[in-house]
Amino acid sequence: MLKKILITLSLITISSSVLAYEYKIGKLEIDHLYIRVTTGTNVSAGFMTIENEGDQPDKLLSVTNVSFAKQVEIHETTMDNNVMKMRPLNQGLTIPAKSKVQLKPGSYHIMFMGLTEPIVKDKKYKASLNFEQSGSITIEFDAEEAKGYYQEKHKH
Repeated sequence: MLKKILITLSLITISSSVLAYEYKIGKLEIDHLYIRVTTGTNVSAGFMTIENEGDQPDKLLSVTNVSFAKQVEIHETTMDNNVMKMRPLNQGLTIPAKSKVQLKPGSYHIMFMGLTEPIVKDKKYKASLNFEQSGSITIEFDAEEAKGYYQEKHKH
């Protein structure tokens, strides 16, 4: 009996690690989704990894169905002569074929503006990702404290 339980647990563990992505739509796998916890601001940023296993590029066109923010944009952060610049990607974010794009602090990200509620640690926040080829999928961001690049660059 114990052997059967151990085998079952092993299979569950293996199955979980094989399905490493959180969401799949078309040839896209989306994982590591999180949104930054807020402390007295009315903006936050969302991050994730999008992998395109297909032979054709796809494009993240927009993020919609967001109940916690009045405005949402796809942004890119760049450094220009030691000055950080952020700009909206009005034409969307291309996900090249057979490639992975990381939305992360200091790079591409989803900008949530005009928050209608604070972003609270360990809460989940729903949104729809809209892709040019693959269509739309409803996802959930996990709320997490700022970490890595953003935390180091923006200490007060």
